[in-house]
Amino acid sequence: MAPARAGAIDYVNDVTPILRKHCWKCHSREKSSVKGDLALDDLDAMRDDRIGPYSVIQPGKPANSSFLQAMKLEPRHSDFMPRKNPPVPADELAIIERWIAGGAIVDAKKPSEKEAAFLAAEKETPLDDERARFRAWTNTEGKSIEARFLRLSGNEVLLVTRNGKSYPVPLEKLSRESQALAKRLAEAD
Repeated sequence: MAPARAGAIDYVNDVTPILRKHCWKCHSREKSSVKGDLALDDLDAMRDDRIGPYSVIQPGKPANSSFLQAMKLEPRHSDFMPRKNPPVPADELAIIERWIAGGAIVDAKKPSEKEAAFLAAEKETPLDDERARFRAWTNTEGKSIEARFLRLSGNEVLLVTRNGKSYPVPLEKLSRESQALAKRLAEAD
């Protein structure tokens, strides 16, 4: 089951129909009680910026989104979802994964400011450009951010995160691997 429309995969048009089939009974406000305090029909919560590691839905990071990871577990696992029901089919899980990887856009026709910046950044960057890929950049303290390379200017790397914000990072503050990557990408320019 692939999305029928062209363009960004979004929650309203592509993900909601899947969730209605598999998750709505327990995780929507249409019922008097919402299990696990997770209401998948609360779009304001879907746009909430308070995202930590392994949160329910972490835009751009399907591997850190517990929502998706619970559906990918073996059905006998205690955290598997949908509990006591058959697994979500692989083709539908792939749509959810692509949605999260693509920024977890709620409604592509009415994007939030943050979503619009993400969509614009995706359109501006050719997909075949090695520098266009979002990847983990690690600093000397071992902390990482996910961003794409924009340019190396002197001893400063300019990185752009999925929300469209750019950050200048001193080259010496990056790990050896991230420094080497920045230099390689700068040479490809």
